[in-house]
Amino acid sequence: MQATLEDLGQLKRAFRIEVSLEEIKPTYDAVYQRLRNTRLNGFRPGKFPKGWLDKRFKTMMQQEVAGTVIPRYLNQALHDHELSAATQASIEELEFDRRSPLFAKLHFEVKPDLELPDYTKLQLERRTPEEITEKEIDEEIKDLQRSRSRPVAKDNPVVEDGDLVRIDFEGTVDGEKFEDGTNENIVFIIGSARHPELQPHLLGMRPEETKEVDVTLPEAFGEDAGKTAHYTLILNSVERMELPELDGAFFANWEVDTEEEFRETTKANLQHSREDDIKASYRLTLREQLPALYDDFPLPEALLMQGDASIDQQLEKAEPELSDEDKAKRKEEEIAKLRGELKLQYLLDSIFRKEQVFVDPRGTIEELYGFAQMYGSNLNEFLDSHTGERMYHHISARRENEAVLDRVAARVFGDPVEEAPVHHDHDHDDHDHDDHDHDHDHDHAH
Repeated sequence: MQATLEDLGQLKRAFRIEVSLEEIKPTYDAVYQRLRNTRLNGFRPGKFPKGWLDKRFKTMMQQEVAGTVIPRYLNQALHDHELSAATQASIEELEFDRRSPLFAKLHFEVKPDLELPDYTKLQLERRTPEEITEKEIDEEIKDLQRSRSRPVAKDNPVVEDGDLVRIDFEGTVDGEKFEDGTNENIVFIIGSARHPELQPHLLGMRPEETKEVDVTLPEAFGEDAGKTAHYTLILNSVERMELPELDGAFFANWEVDTEEEFRETTKANLQHSREDDIKASYRLTLREQLPALYDDFPLPEALLMQGDASIDQQLEKAEPELSDEDKAKRKEEEIAKLRGELKLQYLLDSIFRKEQVFVDPRGTIEELYGFAQMYGSNLNEFLDSHTGERMYHHISARRENEAVLDRVAARVFGDPVEEAPVHHDHDHDDHDHDDHDHDHDHDHAH
């Protein structure tokens, strides 16, 4: 394969790709063989109307080129020319037949290539996490016990704090039902965040008891917030939530044997969470400061055009009653927001590449595994699904951005940075592709 690069101005590029007949012939032959195995009604096996094979070969090969051949060679060309595509490539020219090489011309846009920021111009105040107290450990352990508690029958079935209740309710405002004001067999724990407006009125009730109450609706009710609603409450059942014992079986969930080890693990997890909160605050500050270090730079036109069209559709759908003037103002705000998001993303992408930030793909897989379990699927099946693939790319991109911002914070503070592991040519890591897959979203030709 030969790929000649053309610079079309700003971020626009073109590849003239030529694949020799020797290299592309196995693909030609495979497509032609699939066609020869086709059964047509009215024709004997292996027999086709005159010219049908050649015509169908051209159509099927075009599909094969767009879906498989071009993406493979485009990725190789991008790698060879040390380019990163920002947009999907469009096939502007395509020539092939079964006895000739394949030629294609592809147009695409690349990501802006930006210099590393001047880290000395970024301002971060180092924060040190507070020491975890014994009281905080006790409260966390109690929460962990509650998370594994189970409902049991009560000797005296009266609703108390911490009980699990199952209720029906019907609410009206000025005699009219309202959104989320009526439901049946709703289950929650007294003291949880669910239906806090109803919980005080349930205390002391017994199963099959009915109560009429007036309630001021909280902010969660949107337009109805602040209004007085009249509720009819029916208690269907009440159970006590029994906490598990702090014993070996409970500790085994955290792979420890004793209460002392469990407390140490709990303390370490709380400390880690506190450190993560500080890292998150650093990232937020840096996201706000980084763009100001750069003048405006070209952004991919295709992405701006797509964003423009998407904003128009969203405004028309969500805000159809807006005046033309208000729509124009809202659109201007949304376009500015889009440009700001793209600018920040390309800043982070440039830092990622030039700082050679390493993101362990195992973290992405572990996080995705949790989602696969939630969907009742194994990891491979989930990855093959549209939802799983989209979530994989979303998690990868988020973790990459977090790693870049953590690297920037380390540079600001003068802290040591984690170096990427060295991979030798003979190494074969099953996950080597994972930390690059997010770039491939834009590599498929159309």
